[in-house]
Amino acid sequence: MIRFAVLPGDGIGSEVLAGPLELLATLSASKKIDVTGPWPAGASAYADTGSVLPEATLRACEEADAVLLGAIGEHPGANPEAYRQPSALWTLRTRFGLRLSIREVLRPEGEPLIIVRNLLAGAYGKQDTRQEGSPGTPAWDRIELSAGQIEEVARVAVGILGRFDGHRLLSADKANLFATSRLWRTVVQRVADERAVAVEHCYVDRLAYDLARALPAAVVVTEGIFGDILSDVAAATAGSIALSSSASVNPGPPLAGRCRALFEPVHGSAPRRAGHGVANPSGAYLALAAALQWQDETRSAGAAVRRALLSTIRTGAATYDVAGDSVRPLSTAAFARHVNSAFAREWRD
Repeated sequence: MIRFAVLPGDGIGSEVLAGPLELLATLSASKKIDVTGPWPAGASAYADTGSVLPEATLRACEEADAVLLGAIGEHPGANPEAYRQPSALWTLRTRFGLRLSIREVLRPEGEPLIIVRNLLAGAYGKQDTRQEGSPGTPAWDRIELSAGQIEEVARVAVGILGRFDGHRLLSADKANLFATSRLWRTVVQRVADERAVAVEHCYVDRLAYDLARALPAAVVVTEGIFGDILSDVAAATAGSIALSSSASVNPGPPLAGRCRALFEPVHGSAPRRAGHGVANPSGAYLALAAALQWQDETRSAGAAVRRALLSTIRTGAATYDVAGDSVRPLSTAAFARHVNSAFAREWRD
């Protein structure tokens, strides 16, 4: 049985998770899924308990195969200066070795654009790879990547590529400037050759330009900060930051307990929207779909969640962020009801 620990987190987190959690409750009746929570995390947890990750939350995550997170960030009524370092998200990533990021951006044509990147290496390396500055001393950030770290993210990207018919493998770097990018290009090419797949190397700035024009059917593999920026560019092209999800994964054996992955929407806690019931829950549905597809036993259910979301969007149902001038926007709950009804028509256990 697959166990998910649910952490609604901050701001709009609990609002956007409400609809997906109804689907999880339906699926748990099949005895393939167990759900625990909600567990406190983030700024809201700090306001209530004095900790961004209470011990009970950490234990629940250790006892789960994956975490489904709403959002971590600012929360109405919580002082951000008190809890910012170390962040709950960083603690979860390092504790469970969630060193790779897999982001999905919804494409209206169907299969998503996938961006695979480093999460605990390169620009997102250890604290000793950066130095704070002052008026009299420079600040610096050191980017380090080993061949092994590059090979791991490349192998995961190639594995994901095999799930899609017609997707291209794009490798984004800055090999005309960075030594890490030249090593990146060499290692990614070797992995692609070993797996007998074609890879297209491109400069990250050119790929950003292309993504701003249209979203290709592709798996993009790139360094952490490049992928962070490219995924937001792609979300803007898709129409909203809420049309993308993020998975932080450990592709190896668990480091603590059972947990090997964390799934969340990309949009953050959006404290200005919290409590108004208007946020777009699409990213949370995409996160649920990715979480279910991460496991063999629930892969078909994840595909059904994604189909239900796509079919809902194609009917013209829209929240405020994507509704045109002639469309009356739906509330978070109303949009979720449309998706869940579509799922009921799609899903056959």
